Amino acid sequence: MRKKIIIFIVLCATLLSLFSMQASAYELDTSVASVDAYYLYNIEHDMVMAEYRTDKKISPSSTVKMMTGILAIESGISQDTAVTITDEMMSHVSGYNMNLDVGDKLTFGDLLYSMLCGGYNDAAIALAMTVCPTLPEFIELMNNKAEELGMSSTTYQNVTGIIASGMQTTVYDIATLCKYLSENQTFIDICATKFYRLTDTSTCSTRTVTNRSSLLAANKGMSNFNTGSAEGDCTVLYYKDGSLRYIAIVMNANAYEPEYNVNYAEYYAKKLFGHAFNDYSYETVYTSKSKFLSLPVTYAASSDEVGVYLSEDLKLFLPSNVDPYNDEAVRYSPYIYGDELKAPLKSGDEVGSLTVFYDDVIIATVSLVVKQDVDRNFFLYFIQLMKDYLASRAFALTLISFALIMTVFYILKRRRLQKMYKMRNSSAMKSRRK
Repeated sequence: MRKKIIIFIVLCATLLSLFSMQASAYELDTSVASVDAYYLYNIEHDMVMAEYRTDKKISPSSTVKMMTGILAIESGISQDTAVTITDEMMSHVSGYNMNLDVGDKLTFGDLLYSMLCGGYNDAAIALAMTVCPTLPEFIELMNNKAEELGMSSTTYQNVTGIIASGMQTTVYDIATLCKYLSENQTFIDICATKFYRLTDTSTCSTRTVTNRSSLLAANKGMSNFNTGSAEGDCTVLYYKDGSLRYIAIVMNANAYEPEYNVNYAEYYAKKLFGHAFNDYSYETVYTSKSKFLSLPVTYAASSDEVGVYLSEDLKLFLPSNVDPYNDEAVRYSPYIYGDELKAPLKSGDEVGSLTVFYDDVIIATVSLVVKQDVDRNFFLYFIQLMKDYLASRAFALTLISFALIMTVFYILKRRRLQKMYKMRNSSAMKSRRK
């Protein structure tokens, strides 16, 4: 009986712990549409704010065009470069396209905007075959880049995202690529373009490219890294709000009762961003103008203490219901270089660092500095040097060396005296014999 009671208690505790873990993490309400996987991330604080099945292997869908786009940008080919559409390019085209024809002339930039904003497959193929002579060569570049970035679960089979056997990725790998793309301003700017008119020299029948994301118009600072569909609606969005940048990924959203012209991946992406803006706050908890702490200073000529300040204002990105001053989950850990301060010090000297943890995860690090000069008391410093020297190995070696030298000197002197004594005795004996 007692064993059954113990088992029951353990099971209850386990269930409660599981429930608390689930309750502490944000989850999308998927009552409108099912979702294969999603992800919300803050770049500045390296914080995953929501995630679901990020390691599930899925078709990359049109997120493939993100890799195609960044390789085209990094190829070094000027956006003004003229490109003529060839038979070979058109022989690979399928799916959603902008109706390019053999002989059409566009610029490399026209193709970039058409693929990244409009999501056109024929533009993607034309770009790839402008960078490389053949598609297999470009696809090899794509897989090499994925390996370089650490996208270990990703394999590309084409440049457009058309479903293909063996082509796979994970949301985690897509996020890895997004973090890389978020450092490329050219890519960000292209993806933020709502409407793009092809250059006047273009002979393509499509003249204006409209961004596939419906969210750009109402959200300044947003870039549509990718929006498309394969096994469901998909979207990858980059959003800069003030000094903070976010990445939201929703893959394969399928509505239970779909409505016309609604992208359910974008529907859920808005909810993810709402979580970021409504449930988190970014506030200054300590300023660089206020003394953070006082520390003793050895060898100081005047004051024995000095004020230590933050090198910059400390801003923390935390859930809105967390008190940064009193919540036990928030921990401030100062570290002083060399474990203590020693004069002389100059205003602006960096003397340590402050690390802030939330739930044992580092969320901020800032340097600690002094803002006043502290002169050295040379008498105290000299006394300390003498103490340090007397307690040092060097002093011990000096004593040992001196003792050895004196021992050798004593031995040599004694031998010399013995030799002189023998010589005197020998002379005395010779005198007696005479």
